[in-house]
Amino acid sequence: MPVILGISGSPRKGATEYAVQEALKAAAEIPGIETRFWTVRAKKIQFCTHCDRCIREKRMCCKEDDVKELEQLVLAADGFIVGSPVYDMNITAQLATCFNRLRPIFLVHPGALRNKAAGAITLGGTRHGGQETALISLINFFLMHEMLVCGGTGGCYSGGKVWTRDGLARGAAEDEVGMGTVRGLGRAVAEATMVTALGREAWAAKKAELGLGETGPIRDHEI
Repeated sequence: MPVILGISGSPRKGATEYAVQEALKAAAEIPGIETRFWTVRAKKIQFCTHCDRCIREKRMCCKEDDVKELEQLVLAADGFIVGSPVYDMNITAQLATCFNRLRPIFLVHPGALRNKAAGAITLGGTRHGGQETALISLINFFLMHEMLVCGGTGGCYSGGKVWTRDGLARGAAEDEVGMGTVRGLGRAVAEATMVTALGREAWAAKKAELGLGETGPIRDHEI
């Protein structure tokens, strides 16, 4: 059963956790989808110091903290919904640190996230408070790891965008238009996750049939 992992990048229990969980509920409406949830709140998260030990030893980050739990959840997931409140028109420091610490995935588990579906949600206290600029940071993380970015349905475009009026979960819930984009994103990620999960299985079988390695060149006449 394909798994979608929801990640809340907020250090508080409020609008972001609420929005990500609402997106996961919408995703779970698609038959065959399982959802999981992880939050940075109350987690021990150490900064990446760019020691490059991960590169030298081809291993995940040597720091022992709660990011280890996130690593395993990320590797096991088939799709992702990541949310962050807007901090200075960007994502939170906690979430950015998690992204920094996940850097070695491309080296230790090459292709592990390739062609998996991902969608982003941002929430701001003002109507135009940096939601779209913060979305870019989330989308760039997805692209860096070769994931397929989902916008959403019904004018959602680049992701879910919510105006909370600094009202925590209640403020988010009162933004009916914004929460519509969040739920639309959840459904879009779920559909894309089903398609890509089935597609990766078919592609693996096709590569085996053609005798291709993980990164072997593909020619038109071979497909």
